[in-house]
Amino acid sequence: MSNLLKSALEKERSHYSEKLFQIGVYNKEVMNKMTLSELRKEYAYFFRSIPYHQKNPYTK
Repeated sequence: MSNLLKSALEKERSHYSEKLFQIGVYNKEVMNKMTLSELRKEYAYFFRSIPYHQKNPYTK
């Protein structure tokens, strides 16, 4: 894996972990065991202000 990609993934993980830690959702030990996908999902759950809506198949 290239160093640039590794760096970007580490920054993304750090960002999600920091935000979840700030609101007291998880401790650092638990977050270190989570995958990046899990961190993304948890971040979206707590910080996304727009609820998830499925696209209407009849609109473009």
